[in-house]
Amino acid sequence: MVCVSPDVVKMGLSGYDCLRKVAIMNRRYGFTLIELLVVIAIIALLMGILIPALSRVRKHAAGSVCLSNQHQLVLAWILYAQDNDDRLIGGHDGHSSSPSKGYDWVQLPQTEDGTVVAGATATLEDKKRGCERGALFAYVQDVDLYHCPGDRRHRSEMTHRSYGIPGGMNGDVGTGASSWLMQQWGYPSYKKLTQIKDPGVKYVFLEEKTDVGGWNWGSWNLERQGDRWWDPIVVRHGQLSVLAFSDSHAVKHRWKQKSTLEMTHVPYPDCIRWPVTDGTDDLKFMRRGYNPAH
Repeated sequence: MVCVSPDVVKMGLSGYDCLRKVAIMNRRYGFTLIELLVVIAIIALLMGILIPALSRVRKHAAGSVCLSNQHQLVLAWILYAQDNDDRLIGGHDGHSSSPSKGYDWVQLPQTEDGTVVAGATATLEDKKRGCERGALFAYVQDVDLYHCPGDRRHRSEMTHRSYGIPGGMNGDVGTGASSWLMQQWGYPSYKKLTQIKDPGVKYVFLEEKTDVGGWNWGSWNLERQGDRWWDPIVVRHGQLSVLAFSDSHAVKHRWKQKSTLEMTHVPYPDCIRWPVTDGTDDLKFMRRGYNPAH
């Protein structure tokens, strides 16, 4: 548009109005700084809402995989007993202190030639090999079943196994009067599947956090009395942990005490003998399922 053309005169536009109209027509439209800041603020708000939701979804998904893992492990645990005159598989890890060393469900980290590798020198493959050379592996044939996807320790500590067996399920340390179970509970650990009373209450696998040299050492143990844990557990799925029971079912169990959740974030060895100051519901639940007396 030319501001001195007959069209301008015909439209009754002044020179100023004409120039203003031309400027508007030629303007390139875009966001102002304020508009950009508003958009950024909205995106940040949405991310603040979505990230916790995605985290919950991830933990839920990891819990579902963990549930499946333990269900398959406990089925294999039952099959082993059925194939071995009802005898329970060893619940320790092949350590020299294990009375069931020759048939423990897992073995210590080791090289291809069977040399045990201790401490930080053990690689992730050494630790997987320890799972594969345990007596349970023939019944599962998948080393990934020993690992919960919510267990992130493998990124920094080269740890693979996420689960443990309680000492009461043939995971005792020592024999006779010197065994840990006899000293703490007054009863030895279960040796046969038919000895287990209330199999829907007695758990076989749990998510533990007994880190010694980068792996879950031995069996998982718990005192009969007192307001403290002995070996720690770990909570990887929000307020839930997965447990598998001797009747073959597995559950996501919700914890009640805040101190139980806090134990997860305490590094080894400070998490050992973790005190309870806010109620004993969680301890009572675990003691009921651990108790080898009945």
